[in-house]
Amino acid sequence: MTTKVLIDTDTGVDDGMGLLYAMLSPELDIVGVTTSFGNVDVERVTRNTAVCMERLGSEAPLAKGADRALIGELPTFNPHIHGDDGFGNANLADPTFRNLVRISAAELTLRLIDEHPGEVTYIGLGPLTNLALAVLLDPTLPQRLRRVVWMGGAAAHHGNVSPVAEADALHDPESVALVIDQDWEFVQVGLDVTDDTVFGQEHLDAVRASTSAAAKLVAAGAPSYMKFYEPILGRYGCAMHSPLTIALVAHPELIVAEETYRMLVECEGKYTRGMTVVDRRVGRDPGPVWHGAPRVRVITDVDRETFIKRYVERITA
Repeated sequence: MTTKVLIDTDTGVDDGMGLLYAMLSPELDIVGVTTSFGNVDVERVTRNTAVCMERLGSEAPLAKGADRALIGELPTFNPHIHGDDGFGNANLADPTFRNLVRISAAELTLRLIDEHPGEVTYIGLGPLTNLALAVLLDPTLPQRLRRVVWMGGAAAHHGNVSPVAEADALHDPESVALVIDQDWEFVQVGLDVTDDTVFGQEHLDAVRASTSAAAKLVAAGAPSYMKFYEPILGRYGCAMHSPLTIALVAHPELIVAEETYRMLVECEGKYTRGMTVVDRRVGRDPGPVWHGAPRVRVITDVDRETFIKRYVERITA
């Protein structure tokens, strides 16, 4: 049995690696792909996404989405992480954009959910701006969307772009706050499990030995991203944020442990903006602020070894 998914992505290197894995996973039926600003601007994100989809022959519709945060805040980008092109400076040939549709990401989201009511899992790999916009366009959307799985934030882990904030959350905390406050199942795959799920030199070597289209894309984009992570990890490699998120939807048996927490998003803090704040207290009265806070499924442990092995096998096949 396959799971219908709509993937919203800000395709940098790891997002591209995740999208490739999704397209190679028979467990997933990709009904559509939408793009957002995030790792780079939405134009380059859409280009990178189209390249990945065309190289693997995907027929799913692709829609370009938000170029800035919900409140209009203009994004800042860090080309030293994902490269000037957002894909490790891989110098990929231009796509034809044959999958691109003439409606916005939010509009495509609503259309696809209406076509498959109650069936679609929304996988957010970047800021949640497009989903927030879709909810604002149609507040009844939560009644028809199966669940939301988001790669973003952190529960007990430190942040990456600030001591407490993860990049996707900090890009648009207002959208995250709006989305988690809806009446649907929300699953967080945060830095708690993605930051130490590592694609290393031995995995890159296996990918380089393959002639598959997916392997060629990973081999082109991953090295500079792995170089960025080297001083962080203490070895040559990169965190598998988005690929792991995709895999947990395709293979839920990889989830080793999870908790359900009340969660709020800091939208105003001078030093803590973008923090996903979870209430891990046990046996205490949550108090008036936290009593009504949204409850979120937080993935706290995964089978990393099996995931990485499976990832390399599918990319190189």
